[in-house]
Amino acid sequence: MISCRDLIKIFEDEEHGLRIPALRGCDLIINKGEIVTIVGPSGSGKTTLINILAGLEKISSGECKVAGHELELMSQNSLNKYRLTTIGLVDQFPERTLFLDATVEKNMEFSTSLVYGDTTDFRERNKTILEKLGIDHLANRKVRVLSGGEMIRTAIACVLAKNVPILLCDEPTGQLDSMNTEKVKNLLREISNTFGTTILVVSHDPRFYDGVDKSCEIHDGRVTSMISIEEQKLRNGKTSFPLKFRGQIDSSNNVRIPDLVIQSLKVKKEVDFELAESGQTALTHPQGLKTEKVVLEEIQVRRKSLLLNPLSKDYSSKKEKLIDVQNLSKIYRGNGSEVQALRNVSFSVYKNEMLFIVGPSGSGKTTIIKLLAGLESSSTGTIILDGTDFSKLTEAQKADYRRMNMGLVSQQGNLHPFLSIDDNFFLKDIFALKRLKAKDVSERNDEHLKKYQILHRKSSFPLEVSGGELQRATLAIASSESPPIVILDEPTANFDSELAIQAMDEIYKTHENTSTTFIIATHDITLIRDGYRTIELKDGEIGRDGIAYTE
Repeated sequence: MISCRDLIKIFEDEEHGLRIPALRGCDLIINKGEIVTIVGPSGSGKTTLINILAGLEKISSGECKVAGHELELMSQNSLNKYRLTTIGLVDQFPERTLFLDATVEKNMEFSTSLVYGDTTDFRERNKTILEKLGIDHLANRKVRVLSGGEMIRTAIACVLAKNVPILLCDEPTGQLDSMNTEKVKNLLREISNTFGTTILVVSHDPRFYDGVDKSCEIHDGRVTSMISIEEQKLRNGKTSFPLKFRGQIDSSNNVRIPDLVIQSLKVKKEVDFELAESGQTALTHPQGLKTEKVVLEEIQVRRKSLLLNPLSKDYSSKKEKLIDVQNLSKIYRGNGSEVQALRNVSFSVYKNEMLFIVGPSGSGKTTIIKLLAGLESSSTGTIILDGTDFSKLTEAQKADYRRMNMGLVSQQGNLHPFLSIDDNFFLKDIFALKRLKAKDVSERNDEHLKKYQILHRKSSFPLEVSGGELQRATLAIASSESPPIVILDEPTANFDSELAIQAMDEIYKTHENTSTTFIIATHDITLIRDGYRTIELKDGEIGRDGIAYTE
């Protein structure tokens, strides 16, 4: 169904004379009806691979055949028809592919009409898809007012409504809690089993190691290995020796040697292969060094449940109040219906506090973030920011306040699309009419980009980088110059686990070394360290407010 051979993609920056390789001889075979996960770190080439298979990017060289279509030979008109009738694409930023001012139901009807015309034959099927994704209650709600997780599930529903033979999903569960992730995985499996649909999921989400037919790892633009069942057990801390690995042989007869084998052999640049007459093979060190005993790294203990101690009576006694939220409610109205996203929410945030806001998809996290940032207005209630009645300011006054006092990271990575990542740093300075020295500013930018491991992309535009790279760049810009308030909405949703840990380390360091107040909305409770305050939302209300701890 999908066959890639020696796939190469090079992005060229003519202005700066740069050639950036995203795929470096990628080989991949996926059979009809399989569910396959491509996993790899941020920037490894996952999104580029998806865009090529979707006909959105032209390959630089190699062969790419999908459902009998040789993509490198197709005209633009042929690619348009191919995308319409053969491919369903779930983008990691779903707002790019949905009509934000239309309802969920209307978006699905539009997707169906693209393939089948104006018909009601698929209405019941669409209703079933909504039910299985757990968003049937959102059918008449405008997409614009959905949470990030609800929007992702809507995008998946619209793709399934097309009823095409191949589904391509780019980070479909990065913004979903575990319960809704399982719903998505179960539905994809059911679609595959019932209709023989071929499904490719690119993800950094370790929850996608299970429940698929096979998983492949991609590093530096190459599919480097097939992840065997034994290796999956190793990743989950459940294994026994001998360890078994399965490598992917590419079109040049290259194969990646697993990291643990490299470490045991103590090899760096060369390795010897020995082949006996019997056919038995062995890998040895060129100088004959003895192998080291294999020691498995201790699996990091991840927080599986959120334990909170109630705030003590004297918690705020020596703290200076920065934000005071009183009786905050938000009602979304449209199409004759009302949806209450928040109900009489009250809490305070103190200077130099790090506050986490958690809860399942649709619980109200993103709504609170938008209200605190002044991106939306509340229906009732007040928000006092450092003595200023924020809820009474005009839109222009709120924008001025954000510019002077806030760093904001949205789920979509809120950078100007027509400015490079480096140039995006200057926007706040320009609007603040600051006089800048080019050298000082360049050094400042590089320092923050380096913290979040995105310096190599400073000259790229936001639409040229992966979702994880875009979020890292946005984090670097938002935290530069240590604004009084930094508001982060799912800041690590598109990160692999290693990058998420590193990014959160930088956020914790910034909090410790500055007077910045952080407000972080997330579904990932593993980001929360013991001793930090956490508000848990449920159905638009505060369920718990306390200090995180582990037993």
